[in-house]
Amino acid sequence: MAIIGVTMKKIFISLLLAVSLHSFAECDVFLEEVNTCVEYNWTEGPYLNVGPARDFSELSVKFFDADDASEAAIDKEFIEVLPWMIMPNMQHGTRPVVTTELNDGSYLISKILMRKMMGYWEIRFIDSRDKTVLGLFKVQ
Repeated sequence: MAIIGVTMKKIFISLLLAVSLHSFAECDVFLEEVNTCVEYNWTEGPYLNVGPARDFSELSVKFFDADDASEAAIDKEFIEVLPWMIMPNMQHGTRPVVTTELNDGSYLISKILMRKMMGYWEIRFIDSRDKTVLGLFKVQ
C-alpha cells in the first residue's frame, strides 16, 4: 500500500511540474508586476546596422493575462517598448519607435534602429506612468 502511495505522489508531482512548465513556455517574457505575458515575434530583422546602413527592425508584440489559458490579447497602452543598448561603461536607448495597434489586439513595433556596438541590445517593456522596467529580453 505504501508503494502505491509513493508512486501516486510521484505521478502527481510530475504532472504538476509538467503543467507549470507548460504555462511558462507560452510566455516569452513575464511582466510580474502587472501579471502579464508578452509574446513577441520579429517580423523584420533584428538588424544590427553597421556604418551608414539604416535597416529598421520590426517586432510584433501581444500582451495577455498570465492566468488566461486562451491567451487572448489585452490592451496594455501604458506599456512602452524600448530598445536599449548595454555597453561595458554605459547604456542608452535609440531613436523613438513607432507603435501601431493591430486588429487582433497585438501591436506592431516598427522603426527600431539598432547599431552594432560593443555590447548588446535589449528590448525593454517600460511602464510609461513611472518609467520602471517591467521586463525585457536580450536581442539575439
